[in-house]
Amino acid sequence: MDETQTTRHWLDAPPTVAAVLVSHNGATWLPKVIASLGSMFFAPTAWQVVDVASTDGSADMLRDSFGAGRVSVAPSGTGFGDAVRLALESLPRTDWIWLLHDDSSVLPGTLSGLLDTATSAPDIAVVGPKIREWPSLRRLLEVGLTITSTGGRETGLETGEPDAGQHDRERDVLAVNTAGMLIRRDVWDELGGFDRRLPLHGDDIDFGWRVARAGYRTRTAPTAVLFHAEASRRGTRRRSRSDVPHWEPRRAALYTLLVNTPTPFFLFQSVRLFIGSLLRVMAFLIGKDPEAASDELLALRSAYTHPIRLFKGRRQRARTAIRPHREIRGLLAPYWLPYQHGYDIARETITALVRPEAVATVGRRSTRPDESPDEAVDLEDEPSVLARRPWFAVVLALVILSLFASRGLFGAGLHGGALPASPESAYGWWSLLFDRHRELPTASVLAPVFAIPLALISIPLWFHPGIVVWTLMLFAVPLGALSAHRLGRLLSPHRGIRIAVAVTYGLSIVAMGAVNQGRIGTVVALIVLPIIVNTAIQLAETPGWQLGLRVGIWIAVAAAFAPIALVLGLGGLLILLYAEGRWVSRYLLAAAGVPLVLLGPWLFQRALRPWRMWWEAGFPVPGSATALDVVLGRAGGVSAPGWLTIGLIVLAVLALWPPRSRLGVELSWLVALLGLAVALIGTLVTYSTHAGPASIEPWVGVPVVVWIGGLLSAVLLAAPEAWRKLSRPALVAVVVVALVLPIGSAAWWLGRGNADPLDIGRSAVVPVFLADRPGNTLVLTGTVAKGVDYRVVDGDGPYLGQEAIAGSSPATKELTAAVRRVLANATADDIRVLSAHGIDAIYAPAADPEVARRVDGAPLLAPAGSDSPGSRVWTLTIKPKSDSATAPMWHPIVSGVQVLAWLLAIVLTAPVRRRELEPLLEDALLEDEGATT
Repeated sequence: MDETQTTRHWLDAPPTVAAVLVSHNGATWLPKVIASLGSMFFAPTAWQVVDVASTDGSADMLRDSFGAGRVSVAPSGTGFGDAVRLALESLPRTDWIWLLHDDSSVLPGTLSGLLDTATSAPDIAVVGPKIREWPSLRRLLEVGLTITSTGGRETGLETGEPDAGQHDRERDVLAVNTAGMLIRRDVWDELGGFDRRLPLHGDDIDFGWRVARAGYRTRTAPTAVLFHAEASRRGTRRRSRSDVPHWEPRRAALYTLLVNTPTPFFLFQSVRLFIGSLLRVMAFLIGKDPEAASDELLALRSAYTHPIRLFKGRRQRARTAIRPHREIRGLLAPYWLPYQHGYDIARETITALVRPEAVATVGRRSTRPDESPDEAVDLEDEPSVLARRPWFAVVLALVILSLFASRGLFGAGLHGGALPASPESAYGWWSLLFDRHRELPTASVLAPVFAIPLALISIPLWFHPGIVVWTLMLFAVPLGALSAHRLGRLLSPHRGIRIAVAVTYGLSIVAMGAVNQGRIGTVVALIVLPIIVNTAIQLAETPGWQLGLRVGIWIAVAAAFAPIALVLGLGGLLILLYAEGRWVSRYLLAAAGVPLVLLGPWLFQRALRPWRMWWEAGFPVPGSATALDVVLGRAGGVSAPGWLTIGLIVLAVLALWPPRSRLGVELSWLVALLGLAVALIGTLVTYSTHAGPASIEPWVGVPVVVWIGGLLSAVLLAAPEAWRKLSRPALVAVVVVALVLPIGSAAWWLGRGNADPLDIGRSAVVPVFLADRPGNTLVLTGTVAKGVDYRVVDGDGPYLGQEAIAGSSPATKELTAAVRRVLANATADDIRVLSAHGIDAIYAPAADPEVARRVDGAPLLAPAGSDSPGSRVWTLTIKPKSDSATAPMWHPIVSGVQVLAWLLAIVLTAPVRRRELEPLLEDALLEDEGATT
């Protein structure tokens, strides 16, 4: 039957309809849109058009078609919902509001079809048309909308599905698109219209969700057909600087879920979306889509760093919600749908890998306008990648040299020196955080904070977490050089000089012996150190809360592995305060407070004995640096010759001479002197662990490299002026002196290698035959004269993180007292105490004669064979008891809060790349500005 001959009862008393058309740079589609609006069977009662700062002539086109009185102009950046509100201010009050986009064309019967459905029941508040793709006109885009539990916009249609009438049945849905949406005016007023926090994307789903909770229905009208180009979603609309960013659709989806999820499920949904978004970032990076990964991170950051916004949104929805959420659950997508989509994507990816011939590929082609797109570019005369990208060539060379220096260290189980072995799976680090039933009875303190980033990073390498540690240790030079070069780009425009300084900094990590001594805490802290300085300089140039928080977060990352970095970081913030004054004081206060929050109670456990701040991640292996070692940039132990640094010190002193760079050089010297002072203090003090009174000399590697890094920064800042003013012979002499440190350090590093004491394979904290025994082993180190340390070892030894698990519980105190009595005048009761703590053997790897004599005199002990000269073993003649204990209930709760805090920190600090405006668009904007002028 013809549309005009259809009997419509609502025509007896026609409802009033106010049509609102919103336009923004829609000149491409407006001619056809306007033409389609002029041939409708039933016309709206009133019209109002809103143009949002168009720069393509759309406003003039609309005035010519609708008349100047029906066209309102909105300022740049106005959201869709606000544009509709602006239009309604100029319209008479009507029964219905009909929303249209500037890229949506209608058929003559579109509005009539919408009213057919809208007037069929009193509780229908929103009606949406069947939307087809423009310009194909036959492909279905939407017949109703919903959202998945992970924020996916779900239409229920196959991609490219043609319209053959298969969805021509009216049905209730969660939402419909704002293009062609028909809304009851009283419901619009009751709900306050679209959420202002959703300026463009997600407003349709959010509004439909609120409509359903308010007791109304949203329904599809398949007889009403609309054609939609989806210009904003597909990126075909001409963009301007005030447009929403590319990551706005994802932020809108997260926001919509978080503000509409019922309260009992809010916490679970928040954690799920947070972790799921991080997994999406990893998937995008694996799929070589860094822009999508950046968009995901920016969206996550925006959604989760505005809790007040979420609270207000949830409170606003609670006021209008009268229907329980369980009654509208059927309008949401099934819970299994995201997993089905994930399976489909994985299947397609595997298919592409297995059958690459099915994937269309293209070669490199010219992008020059004067050439055919099918003509291949002749690349024979182009310079090589190494010539065009010298820094890339340098990093590649450092990676190759790192592999050479790490000869013999390829495989699993890197350990040695201060570095314990990694756990067999990432569960080991997670269990430190959340497992209350520890393997050792002395495990009563919180897990070290560095277990959190290690546990998070190792998730993709679940069964091989040692790869994370292996990468950090063996590629410390290129990683340190990369972070230093990023800082250098901020300090100097001279590429050659900053490359030389970055390489020197990277080599300083291995030259001081941090890698071959297994000092993973020092390695991580020194990789992060240039990032801290880089972010602090950005904070000084453009003060802001986000940069202040980011400085604090990076300080926390370094301090988690090397707590002394917190002291250095706070000292650096004081220097920045001295340099910048009150302008950054409040942001520096935030930067100082963030590490205290992220490090949490674990920091205070260390701070109770301040000198224990020198205990880094790994075993507390003593340092042996003298004051002269510190001045020459060495921390003691196996390291490159100290005289290599003399030239750098001389150049840094001379860097104070050029007047133009003196201010920056003086600040660099302040940082250097801060590191020197802290390192010298470290040579004068000692600390003890929880296990005994032994005096341990601190390892001062972190402040020593701060000293060296400050000198390098001074040279970097003064080098350009010296390059211009020095004579050629003097310049050659300066270059030769400057190259002594990197060349000498590289030669020492490559000649010696990273091995010894670093090793690959099974960790040998205790002999193999003791590791295979059912109980634990009490390991004694030190001497009676200087103090004895003890450690309870389960199996073949603790993995990284376990070495710090011990504490001040009654069980620990009881065991400590028993060990002291064993070393003084042991009785059978003392040995039974050891047995009650699950100990069935005592091992002294380098037995002090006096210690051996006293243990020999203890009852219920039997001497046993040893695996190396100078070591002693005693086994208990009584059977050990259970070797497990339960940590306090609040431990996993505190760990959970800290993990969430660190996840938020990762989002805030993760590097993102923002899309810039396309060059053609910027040129067009300039042309428009010139024309306006």
